[in-house]
Amino acid sequence: MCRIVYVYVARGGGDLKLAPQGFQSYCYFNDEYPKESNQLLTTKAGLLQKKSLNHRFGFTLAEVLITLGIIGVVAAMTMPTLIANYQKKQTIVQLKKAYSVLNQAYQNSILDNGDVETWDWENISNADNFGQRYILPYLKGATKIKYSKIQWKSLDGTYDNSGAGENKSPYYVLPDGMSFRFLGLNFVNNSANRTKTHLKINIDINGNKLPNQYGRDVFVFSIFPFASQSKGKVVPGTNDQCGGGAIHNQLSREQLLTGGCATCKKDHTGFGYGCAAVIIKDGWEIKDDYPW
Repeated sequence: MCRIVYVYVARGGGDLKLAPQGFQSYCYFNDEYPKESNQLLTTKAGLLQKKSLNHRFGFTLAEVLITLGIIGVVAAMTMPTLIANYQKKQTIVQLKKAYSVLNQAYQNSILDNGDVETWDWENISNADNFGQRYILPYLKGATKIKYSKIQWKSLDGTYDNSGAGENKSPYYVLPDGMSFRFLGLNFVNNSANRTKTHLKINIDINGNKLPNQYGRDVFVFSIFPFASQSKGKVVPGTNDQCGGGAIHNQLSREQLLTGGCATCKKDHTGFGYGCAAVIIKDGWEIKDDYPW
């Protein structure tokens, strides 16, 4: 049976007490165990094996570089997700504010101008004129800008030029930088389709900042005066631009993500007019199948 002894060693020499770099272990037979401590470094008799030592007190440069490399790889994999999650949360906060501001302006207008059904839907043919009369006076601090050169990008990669250019509708900027435009006024006189009458309002929740894309920072809201499910409040989306012209707010989540036109299709087709409706239906969340 042998007896194991651990001894301080210093790589490269020097004072062992001042610069200990590790341990060395030696195994001796009981009858050959050195009696003097200084013999532990010099006595060879009885040495059966020298075990691996070097229980270091620090890290080598190679170990540090490898660790940093691993951290870098992990960061590269996780940072895009963290950034996207942060952007989504910011979008929800700003979108909620836009929705609240519009609804408050709408309710205040009803107090002054009467029920929305009595507004002059038939004789005011221009969306901006209609908005200036019924909505703009109730948006505090709004500044009018004659025109915008910014083109909004649609989900399918094309650009919506409805609001860009000198001959287009002006836009209005709130003190927090949010901008909006009155870009659609549709009055349907016949009783069968009268519920499609609406004022369409486009909002850029962060103004001129990027990405200027539907479903990311550009969203659509509408006022439907004759649709029972959408009456009395500003609703997300507008109405489909093909088929039966269904109101986005009345479509199911699945319909908004997979069917119709100009809604919020997850395959990135269409303009994305119904994306605000998807977020609200999801309880003010941006879920994994949302076309982010």
